[in-house]
Parts: sequence; structure tokens; C-alpha cells
Amino acid sequence: MTVKDRAAGTGRQARSVLLSVIGLHLVAETALTPFLPQLFDRLYDIEDPQATGVYIWICRIVGLAALPLWGLAARRWTLHRLVLAGLCGSAVFDLLLGMAPSYAAYTVLSTLVVATNSALLLAYPAFIAEHGDESEDGEGGRLAGVCTLVVVFHLSVVVSTLVGAGVLALPNPRIGISAFAVLDILLAVLTYRILGRRSAARAAAPAPVPLDAEATATDTAATGTAPRTPAVPGVAMDRRAWFTVLAFVAMIGVAFDFSVNVARPFFTEFSEGLGSGSVGSAVLFFLPSLSALAVLPLVRRCHARLGDRLLPAALAVGTVGLAWSWLADSLPALVGGRLLYGVGLGLGQVAVELWVFRATGTAGPAYTAVETVRNAGLLAAPLAAAAAVSHDLALPLAVAAGVQFGAVLLALRRSRATVAGTPPPPHDPPPNDPPTGSGRTTIAGPAPARRAPDPALTAPARSKENTV
Repeated sequence: MTVKDRAAGTGRQARSVLLSVIGLHLVAETALTPFLPQLFDRLYDIEDPQATGVYIWICRIVGLAALPLWGLAARRWTLHRLVLAGLCGSAVFDLLLGMAPSYAAYTVLSTLVVATNSALLLAYPAFIAEHGDESEDGEGGRLAGVCTLVVVFHLSVVVSTLVGAGVLALPNPRIGISAFAVLDILLAVLTYRILGRRSAARAAAPAPVPLDAEATATDTAATGTAPRTPAVPGVAMDRRAWFTVLAFVAMIGVAFDFSVNVARPFFTEFSEGLGSGSVGSAVLFFLPSLSALAVLPLVRRCHARLGDRLLPAALAVGTVGLAWSWLADSLPALVGGRLLYGVGLGLGQVAVELWVFRATGTAGPAYTAVETVRNAGLLAAPLAAAAAVSHDLALPLAVAAGVQFGAVLLALRRSRATVAGTPPPPHDPPPNDPPTGSGRTTIAGPAPARRAPDPALTAPARSKENTV
């Protein structure tokens, strides 16, 4: 076996481990959420639904506070070390969570689980970084990685529901809760053995000679962050312009996530009002995920044809699907709206995440900053849904359509700025390399007229929530 073959095999192993960490993060985060009222009733004889609401809000706020702290830690330590630390911490607290003697103790331990689980979000940029470049601007590699993440995301909707139902069906749910610690430990061992060895090998390899050695050395001493290689030498973007780019990405991400989540809480009740029945409403609820998975094989072709216009186009399709669902007065019309919305959802998720990774890179700090803003935006979704449904059961769908249309306008404005020559963000540093680097951001110049998208601008899970 050649050195190249061994490197390829190690890369596949690294991607598999990171993808497993991401899957665990998505499933562990949402598996018990739909069953919390029943769980609290069985474990602590608490029937008050307000206890569930308070619990969820506390966990979300702790998650928002912890995520930027992990992002700051990513400026000093490599991503795989932080993921390993998160897995180890989660293993301890998951084990203790199953033994919590009271609701208060369960809530406190859950906040500690959420705080350590937030580190697993860093597996997202690490996974994208492992894909390398499949094209001259790195877009092909990022696109392949993002498509894989979206597939895992939608599959986790089904898996997490089955896992949560399985835990609740056990004679003693505490065993199922503590069983998550076993998965944490297993993935921690794999992370240490595979990603740790891979990072050590990269650290031992000779570093590439930077294009601007003097500037790189100065920036390294000033910031201690990883260097960024310019796509076109000699063109630089100051920090203010880069923060503007990040703000645009965060705004688009917030609008997209909010529109997706505001339509969820009361949808089954709305569909049952049209005569779907309980089983039919469940099918209609998951229908967009099935539609999104069906359209994902076409993403690469759509991206090659549309480039940066893929995001506003996908968001526009999703907006029409949501508006169609809102106006539906029969089950066939609602099915049509949900299918069309799923097409926009699948393409839109890929396009949004692709823009985020293009803007933030894969080092970690900028990514966690954008994700923190996106998660904060989700706090308003259930409040807006409750306020809208007090007027009309279908109104949350109209609110979702309106907010997503706002995201279309933002994406169009960003795309026009890109074509006009707005400097694109920095390229990614080598994945999982030890910090050595640059405070000055170097980027590519104005986009050439070509079919492939310009690397200008442009990363739930969520916390990445299930979005259908």
C-alpha cells in the first residue's frame, strides 16, 4: 500500500468518526425532547407541562452561552481535541443523568450535558475540512461535505424519534438515558486513536511556504491563529469587511432557521383540521424531509448551473411551498405544498450551510459565532408560533413564508454584491493543524464570469434542530 493510499484510508476513517460524532450530536440533542412530559411523569410524578417548557428554555440558554466559549477555545486548541473533551464530559454527565434523583437535579445535569455537547458542534467544520478541495476554489469539497451533513440531518429526524420512543418504552428509562454514555466513550476512543494520530502526522509534516512570509510571521505573533491561504495573491480583506460578511450569513441563517421552526409546533393540528387523521398528519409532517432527501442527488448539478443564485432560488421555492401550504383548503393541496417546500428545504439547507462555511472557514471560532446567532434566533420561533396560532391555526405557515421571503431578499442582495466585486472571505486553513497563524485575512478578488460560483461570502444543529 502506497503512502497516498494510506493517507486516503486515514482520511475516510477520520470522516467516518466525525460523521458519527455529528450523528450522535443530532440524535442525543432531540431524542427525548418529544417525550419529556411523559418522562417527567414517569420519573418524578410531574404532570405540569410548564416544567417541560422551563427545562427546554434553561437548556437552550445554557447551550447559547457555552457555544461561543468553545469557539474561543478553538483559537488555541485543535478541533479534534475539543471534540474529544466534549465527548468525555458528556459521557460523565450522561451517566449521572440517568441517576438524577429529582427534577431539579435532572435539569442541572442536563445543562452540563448541553454545555459539553456544544463542543460536538465543532465536528461540523472539522468534517468539512477533511473533504479538502475537489475544485480550484475548494467549492467541490465543501459541497460534497455539506450534502452529506444534510442527509445525516434528515435521517436523524427518524432515528432520534425511534430512539426516544425506545428509551421511554423501557421498564426503567434511566438505563436508556445513561446508555448514551457508552456511545460517548466509544466515539471518544475512536476520536483519540484516529483523529489524534492524523493531527500528529500533520503536525510533523513540513508546513507549506506562505505567499507572504513576513506578514504571516507578524500575524502569527500577534494573534496565534491559523494562517489563511489567499485564493488570489495580493488581495486582502480587512476585519470590518469580513465581519460584514459574517453578519450577512448570520442574518440569512436566522431567517431560514426561524421560518422552518415557526411552522412546526402546530402543523399536525392544522393538518388534522383538513381531515388527515393522526397517521396522515405524521406523514405530512415528515413529507418535506422525504422530498428533501429525494432532491439532494440533484444538488451538484443545480449548483454547477446556478452558482451563488442557488440560495435565493431554493429559498424562493421554499417560500412558495410554505405559502401554498398556508392557502391549502384540502389534503391534496397540502400534500403539494409540503412536497414543494421539501424541495426548497433540501436545496436551501445545502446552500445556506455552504455559504456559512465559505464565510467562516473551518477553523472553528467564526463558525461558532455564526451558529450562536442562529441558535439565538430560534428562541423566538415558538413564541411567534404561539402568538400566530391564537389568531389562525394556519397563520404560522404564513409567518414562515414571509420570513423566508425576507431571506430571499437578503440572499439576492448578497449575490449582487458578490457579482459587483465584494471581496470574498478567507479560504480554509489546513484541517486540524495546530495553530500557527495569521490575523490578517487574505481573500480572492472579484468573481470571474464563469459557471462555478465565486468564493465570495458566503454555516443548527442545530443547535441544529430538526427542520420540517
